[in-house]
Amino acid sequence: MLGLNLLVRAGRSLLAGPVADAGWLPTKYYRHLVLEALEENDFPGALNYLKWTDDPVLAQLLILRLRLLAREHDWQRETLQSLLDNGLPEARREKCRALLEKQEKALELLGEYENRARKFCGGRG
Repeated sequence: MLGLNLLVRAGRSLLAGPVADAGWLPTKYYRHLVLEALEENDFPGALNYLKWTDDPVLAQLLILRLRLLAREHDWQRETLQSLLDNGLPEARREKCRALLEKQEKALELLGEYENRARKFCGGRG
């Protein structure tokens, strides 16, 4: 009996990913996956499962989380820019420039995620 249980569990774990990605599971399951991905800040994962939920409220929640995170990155970008404008030693300027570039990339990526999420709430958001 123990061997059969292990076999069933192994089958579930092997099939869970492909079956979930195919959209064959109940909508409630995908809502759970979206919320779980949001909890882990896995925005691509949340967007992947959001298409199977048909839930504009979840899409709006995702957009809110993205905007809050984007605001935080924007604040950090502004702080780095003000540090650069106030004249730092050259070694620190390079570090600030590298961090500033990373913040700008993060903002761009968050904007792309938000645009994708807007499609799931009828263009609102």
